[in-house]
Amino acid sequence: MKEKILKPRLKASGIHLSLSALAFFIVLYFIVFLWFPNPHFSTNGGWQGVRIMLFVDIVLGPLLTLIIFNSGKSIKAILFDLTVIGAIQISAFIWGLSAVYSQRPLAISFWEGRFYPILMEDLEAADVKPEQLKKLSHQSPAILHSRKPETGGENTGVVIFGKLYTPLEEHIDELFEASVSNSLTTDDKFKTNKTRWLEKTGMNEEELAFVPFRGRYGKSILILNRKGELLDSITVK
Repeated sequence: MKEKILKPRLKASGIHLSLSALAFFIVLYFIVFLWFPNPHFSTNGGWQGVRIMLFVDIVLGPLLTLIIFNSGKSIKAILFDLTVIGAIQISAFIWGLSAVYSQRPLAISFWEGRFYPILMEDLEAADVKPEQLKKLSHQSPAILHSRKPETGGENTGVVIFGKLYTPLEEHIDELFEASVSNSLTTDDKFKTNKTRWLEKTGMNEEELAFVPFRGRYGKSILILNRKGELLDSITVK
């Protein structure tokens, strides 16, 4: 008796899991490559976003199907159950997707020797449109320089919460002065990873800046060239 009940449930849950997995991998592509590109996936919420979507998409729906589905019910009752399950999963999916999307970084800013993320929700709170930042940087996410405005009349950049954001290319000397390559306090692990990266790429260290980045969930060292372009990153603890 138990086998007759369990077998259809496992089959229905398996079909549901396959469909959910397809949707999950589509969302995973957006999270990893578009919304949280390197270095943001590991340091700025990308992995946390994957875990949210993994639960609401892969776990929630198929689990509900496994618990509720009953092949002994009428077709009408089965359709009703599946509709309710689908509505719950779609609602959770939309909530999760919205939460992840609003947390995605739209830019990083260089402020007092370090880089910090600027999130979608930060721009919404400041009533600033993403297009305003895109005009200041050709990179995505945008890479900017930030400082306190010197006068109230400055209008060459974008002001968010009292900081003036301008193109990083205009502050290359300041960027290279902040490079941890100029510091004697860098740890051995970073030095080893930096050496490996330089050997792998064949690039000249003198033409690169290694600048700390502090995300919400971790830290890394960003590698930039003399044009202010982000080339790669090295994760640090």
